[in-house]
Amino acid sequence: MTTGHQIFEKNTRWTLRNIGMQHLDPAHGAAVETVRWCMAVRGRPTHHRQAFLEAESPALLAYLETVAGSDTSTAWRTLEERVRFHAETLRTHAVQPCARPWLAAIWHTLPELAGLGQRILDRQAEKNGPAPDAGPVFSDTTTGTGGDGDNGSAGKSGSATASKPRPSSRLALRIVPVMPTPAEEKALDLRDAPENTSTKDGITPDGPETDPGKAGPKQPGAKP
Repeated sequence: MTTGHQIFEKNTRWTLRNIGMQHLDPAHGAAVETVRWCMAVRGRPTHHRQAFLEAESPALLAYLETVAGSDTSTAWRTLEERVRFHAETLRTHAVQPCARPWLAAIWHTLPELAGLGQRILDRQAEKNGPAPDAGPVFSDTTTGTGGDGDNGSAGKSGSATASKPRPSSRLALRIVPVMPTPAEEKALDLRDAPENTSTKDGITPDGPETDPGKAGPKQPGAKP
């Protein structure tokens, strides 16, 4: 275990103790610590933090990477505003007093961040979906005869463990409906594509123009 990983685990335990939630799985403390670190350095999770989210919450990882990859600081401000909202709620209602209210607010914000991250993943899946006429691809993952010798090549389009079942996550977050704010829609590229109005209401711009109730051009030899 590296020194960085040891510090990460120490901070994880410290986080749970300071938000008064030692009864939770340490994965919750790790998630809060990861979000706190990303906000402090304004960067994406790396090394052990990235590995942790890859295993426990790909949606939260997608959110943090998208925020870090934004061209402006707007995305970071939207994250801070969500945490600040929960911090104000905890302060106003005196909910769960603890040594580090800001960290507790981050924990309460995690389900929303994961929900936004799932929206990001869903949009990426739509953009990267298979072509309409593409047929299914079958591979033999049992015998390992995928074309790369004894190792096979099944599941190598993504990660090396893409074909393996994912273990149940220790980071069990509440499922909450999340509506991105206009600022988040813009910063996280969650805006819907503009509607194509060229054929709206049956209008065909390039078609022949005729007056309603009048006949079209008279054909040669036709009776009036």
